Amino acid sequence: MFRIAVFILFLFGLATGFAWLADNPGTVTVQWPWLDKSVEVSLLQAVIAMTVIVLVIMMSWWLISGVLNSPKLFGRWRKGRRRDKGYAALSSGLVAAGAGNAPVARKLAKESGKFLENEPLVALLTAQTDLLEGKRADARDNFQSMLENEDTKLLGLRGLFIEAEREGEAEAAAHFASEAMKTSPGTPWASQAVLKSQALSGDWEAALKTLETNRASGIFDKPEYLRKRAVLLTAQALSEENSSPDTAKSHAMAAHKADNAFVPAAATASRIALRLDDTRRAGRVLETCWKQTPHPELAEAFVNLKPGDTAKEKLKRAKRLLKKAPDHIESQIIVAKAAIEASDFKLARESMENVLGKETTERACLIMADIEEAEHGDQGRVREWLSRAINAERDACWTADGIVSTEWKPFSPVTGKLDAFEWKTPVAEMIKSEAIDYSSLVHEPLPAPEPIMKPEADIVDVETTDKPAVAAAAATVAAATVVGVVADQDKAEADTVEDVEDTKSTDSAEEAVVEAEVVTTKESSADETESAAIKEEETDSAEGMEKDSETKAEKKPYENIDLDPDQDGRIDRHPDDPGIKEGEKPKKKGMFLFLNKGFI
Repeated sequence: MFRIAVFILFLFGLATGFAWLADNPGTVTVQWPWLDKSVEVSLLQAVIAMTVIVLVIMMSWWLISGVLNSPKLFGRWRKGRRRDKGYAALSSGLVAAGAGNAPVARKLAKESGKFLENEPLVALLTAQTDLLEGKRADARDNFQSMLENEDTKLLGLRGLFIEAEREGEAEAAAHFASEAMKTSPGTPWASQAVLKSQALSGDWEAALKTLETNRASGIFDKPEYLRKRAVLLTAQALSEENSSPDTAKSHAMAAHKADNAFVPAAATASRIALRLDDTRRAGRVLETCWKQTPHPELAEAFVNLKPGDTAKEKLKRAKRLLKKAPDHIESQIIVAKAAIEASDFKLARESMENVLGKETTERACLIMADIEEAEHGDQGRVREWLSRAINAERDACWTADGIVSTEWKPFSPVTGKLDAFEWKTPVAEMIKSEAIDYSSLVHEPLPAPEPIMKPEADIVDVETTDKPAVAAAAATVAAATVVGVVADQDKAEADTVEDVEDTKSTDSAEEAVVEAEVVTTKESSADETESAAIKEEETDSAEGMEKDSETKAEKKPYENIDLDPDQDGRIDRHPDDPGIKEGEKPKKKGMFLFLNKGFI
């Protein structure tokens, strides 16, 4: 708008000037020495003539300079055309590399390299193409070459850092991240990588300084900064707890001050304070954290704040925690545990009813088993609750990257991420936490059943029969004996499939026939010892089968346990388990299946 106004004013001034010249004509006299007479023209004509002369001179100079500068102009045009082609190839190459098309990316990288010189993106495209083709050594060389240029130095350090982390070279990755942080202190990936490296090495002082630098650079906001500061201070306090308790206490208190809802900081601060006989401050820290984050570690530490307290005093402190968080499950659980110790079973049952109304976890079932055993000594109910505990939901524990730990750790042992452990229920594929010892719930396996021997009335008197009859009778008796033993063993192992029994019976019968042929061979030597030889062979056969049964019971102690609930009234499986259906093959009885069956 301003330019339009200026242009209009210029035109108005020009028109006004010409109008004034037209209204006030004047004369211009031009006289040169080589002319005999002078030339007189009007002022308007002189102005027009001067304007034309100036325009002619300007056009002539433009044409002459254009001819003289044409080589330079042509070179500039050619260079611009090559640059446009190079950037077009570079753009297409980056798209191809992002799409994973290595051949096209390689072709376009070479093409863009011909047209563009000293272009950082060309080096990046070449390195990305090397990575796609699996040429990691060439990619590292390309990233290394980028360090020579200040414009590409940070890009090269980033590439070298990623490659070092991918190959598991933590020391080299930390070095590249440190160099990148020196080059550009506000780089987020470099600052976080340096912080991670210092935490893994246990250099907590340096990690705290790095955290302050990150905060000043604006990488972390205030809540995240306070959380990470609490984590680092807690880790530092844990490392100094045994060597310097006073210093550890100050660091733990600083961590609690930075984030008073952080459970590890409160638990560490209270434990160190108790060690230094500062019971009052320990209790205040636990109560402050409990109001915001009820946790079993805080509850146990607060209830056992004074080692010499009686069970009633512990119950009183548990009720104090209940008042501060009445709707939380941990409050009900700690009251129930303290009530059991104080023999207030009514209160314990009331508290556990509130817990079981919301969730049924392993810990809740175990506490109910403790109540049944302490109050009534009812072993049947105890076994029932223990059986439910095995199949109940898992309790929350410290987990990070698939690792379950009974104690909090400042970083993940898998990825090294700071503040990775969370208090939550692990997924079904995770291993059970070590907080509960499940081996104590498993009883010793029952002994293997004794093999059933045939009565002596079934033994054939060989003195009154001929030798072929004796051989046939011996084979029949041995086969019957083996069938009985195998049947009893199959019953002890819960193998109810008929084809398995027939197979075992047939194999045992063939072995008995072989033994009978041996007996017949011995009978041919002396008729007087025929009866004794047969009885001796039968006894040896029975003893051999009994030894085989005992050996099998030793190798697989859990497979010889009769899981039939009709045998002795035991709770051999969960009430909701329908058992083995008719015609269905039984599953293998490993330790895990044995526990899931609920055999206590």
